[in-house]
Amino acid sequence: MIKVVPYIPELRTEWDEFVPQCKNAPFLFLRSYMDYHKDRFDDCSLMIYRNERLAALFPANRKNEHTIISHEGLTYGGLLISFDEYSENTIQYFAEILRYYHDAGIQKLFFKQIPSFYASVSCEDIDYALFLAQAKVFRVDLNSTLDLRSPNTIPYQRRRKTGINVAKKNGIQIVETSDFRQFWNEILIPNLQQRHGASPVHSLEDIEYLSQENSGCIRQFNAYNDGQIVAGCTIYEMKNTARAQYFSGCNEGRKIGALDYLIHYLITEVFHQKHYFDFGNSNIEKGKKVNLGLLAWKGGFGARSFAQRFYEVETSNYKLINQAFIYIS
Repeated sequence: MIKVVPYIPELRTEWDEFVPQCKNAPFLFLRSYMDYHKDRFDDCSLMIYRNERLAALFPANRKNEHTIISHEGLTYGGLLISFDEYSENTIQYFAEILRYYHDAGIQKLFFKQIPSFYASVSCEDIDYALFLAQAKVFRVDLNSTLDLRSPNTIPYQRRRKTGINVAKKNGIQIVETSDFRQFWNEILIPNLQQRHGASPVHSLEDIEYLSQENSGCIRQFNAYNDGQIVAGCTIYEMKNTARAQYFSGCNEGRKIGALDYLIHYLITEVFHQKHYFDFGNSNIEKGKKVNLGLLAWKGGFGARSFAQRFYEVETSNYKLINQAFIYIS
């Protein structure tokens, strides 16, 4: 028997203990990460039980009276499944999630797919469930990701090699630090303001809090030239993937290849035993445009694109999923 239960704070321990058992759940789905901005979102997450055993999680928030998003405050959303779950069960869980929201008066669900490389075991049965529910893709982002296990390694672009060599000649030093202030205040915030008129998604206070609450998962690396910070990179470290959540260099740092060297150092020295190094996406305007310069820079390290799809699905279409099951002996 499948039972859908709305998440409440009293279930936090059970939720958090289940996340590491999922085949597609980075630490971003721990409540220690999700709840830092709980005041900004109306949480409507669900916990799915099968025969009284927790089998899946669905992080989500209410957008408006008739719309649910999984999850508006996170880069990814979607259905988090136990690593050993069968496909027929996964598909049924998604149907029951749609049914639950439909019965609660929700008409639409927006589903932010988790890129496939974050899964330790294939979970494309979720894509099939979306197909059965006639979900529509309304956005696609391109995640530039380097496959560190591939025997067919793509060589660095010549410009990246040149930048790395220039940085080495200038004696650039890489330091891991627990202090995010220098990178945020001297590099990241000024660069984003000057070049894009924007601010980091996470404030300095946000990232400091998240680092404390998720010990060891958020790491800061800075590049220095003669004791002066010239570039930095904030890494979200997952089991199989290192994600460059923020990276930037000052004008001087760009001239002497500091960021190139920093990324190269992270790929080859710090995270070389991971399966993937994720540079994130290069999209703007909800996927409709791509920053070609940024995409090319990431590709210069050998990164290639994985699609992250965003779906819209009518909750009443749970019936279509249930109609798809047949048994032939």
